[in-house]
Amino acid sequence: MTTAGRPQRPYDRYDPRPGASDPAAAPAPGLVEPSSAPPRERPQPAGPAWVVVPARVVALTVVLPFRLLYDGLRLLGRGLERAFAGLFRGIGWLLAAIGRGLYAAVLRPLGLLFVFLVVRPALWFYAAVLTPVGRALVWLLERLVVQPLRLLAVALAWLVNTLIVTPAVLLWRYLLRPPLTGLAWLLRTIGTGLARAWRATGRALAWLVNTLIVTPAVLLWRYLLRPPLTGLARLLRTIGTGLARAWRATGRGLAWLGRVVIVTPGRAVWRYALRPVWRGVAAGWRLAGRVLRRLWRTLVVAPCRWVGRSVLRPVGTAVAATWRVAVREPARWVGRNVLAPVRQAGRDVRLSIRRAFRGV
Repeated sequence: MTTAGRPQRPYDRYDPRPGASDPAAAPAPGLVEPSSAPPRERPQPAGPAWVVVPARVVALTVVLPFRLLYDGLRLLGRGLERAFAGLFRGIGWLLAAIGRGLYAAVLRPLGLLFVFLVVRPALWFYAAVLTPVGRALVWLLERLVVQPLRLLAVALAWLVNTLIVTPAVLLWRYLLRPPLTGLAWLLRTIGTGLARAWRATGRALAWLVNTLIVTPAVLLWRYLLRPPLTGLARLLRTIGTGLARAWRATGRGLAWLGRVVIVTPGRAVWRYALRPVWRGVAAGWRLAGRVLRRLWRTLVVAPCRWVGRSVLRPVGTAVAATWRVAVREPARWVGRNVLAPVRQAGRDVRLSIRRAFRGV
């Protein structure tokens, strides 16, 4: 058999795949060659079942409803926000248009009318009538009031200086100042003499007090009063020391008597009478506590554990499965297939409205 006018060679049908060109190396029909890929590992749970299952139950029964409510309220809020934004934007545009029309049709003509009928006549009246009248009044006030008052003030100042100030200065300089200066010198001299006499009198009195009072008192204390008072102080110190020693001896005797009469019998009563009774009461209390704890475990904890294991866990599993099938999966489907397109359509509409208003 030939191909395109030339004989068929063995290497013309070479296939690079392993076993494709060698019939012996090809696998037998009906046999499947084992795969070299490692086997896929099963996913491990995130934690122990007694932690994961209650957490999932709480998440499905508590968290998911609030999450759905939050998403619904957020979507409602966004819808209301967009609706009110569009409404307010339209109202703002309408009010702006009304304002522009009102300004162009009413306010601007009224303003021009006010300017031509009130402002410009007032400015002309001010420039043509009030300004000349005011300047004339100022000139008359200057000539009739200010200048006469200025001349009167100058005349009064000259009269006061001539009749009062100058005679007073001359009177002080030539009549009052010389005798007052002599009187001040005399008073200063008398004060100096009195001060010197006072200092001399003070020194004399100090010498007399030191000589007649202080020195005799010191001698009296040193040679008459101090020796007997020192002896009396030593006698009183000796008596106080004896009384203190007697007080300490009495205290030690009373302490020994109290220890023998009160402490030792009380310790014996506590050791051999009260402590065994207290230990018995404590042992009875501990035994009652153990019995009550055993009864609590038997009558309360074990039934509650059985109810949780046999009733609440299957009910929770059933509720979780029902919630997943009846609520979570439909909610996901609604969010994916209904809310997402509605949200995208709202975004497109908002963008189109914004572009339209910007174009305006």
